[in-house]
Amino acid sequence: MKKAFFGFFAALMALAFTACTDIIKDQDMATVTGEVYYLQRIALPDNAKLTVTLADVSLADAPMDVISSQSYMTEGRQVPLPFSLTYSPSEIKPGHTYNVSARIEVDGQLMFISDTATHVINDPAKTQNVEIQVVSAIR
Repeated sequence: MKKAFFGFFAALMALAFTACTDIIKDQDMATVTGEVYYLQRIALPDNAKLTVTLADVSLADAPMDVISSQSYMTEGRQVPLPFSLTYSPSEIKPGHTYNVSARIEVDGQLMFISDTATHVINDPAKTQNVEIQVVSAIR
């Protein structure tokens, strides 16, 4: 009887520690939020796909290091389109520059893209309610 109780108690404690670890991990996450918009007076088709990326762009001669990315089908929704990028603050390096960028594709073809640097994280005031303007990629 004691062995069965000990086994049950050990399993219960392991489950409790696992649950606590997940809660701590969620609390350690940070978020960049905002909206993507464009000025053209045209509607997006139902099958448009928005992709927003948070990246370390500190090194000019190296590929950007993607920290977080979110993609979703707009399903008829129109601009402004909201986004929320979750990242771990432990991935942020002091002195580095972080940027959010956006693109809208239709059937795999690029329709809109951000062409201006939108820096975030280093200035907490510019990390929430970020506005990213995208411009037409069709020439």
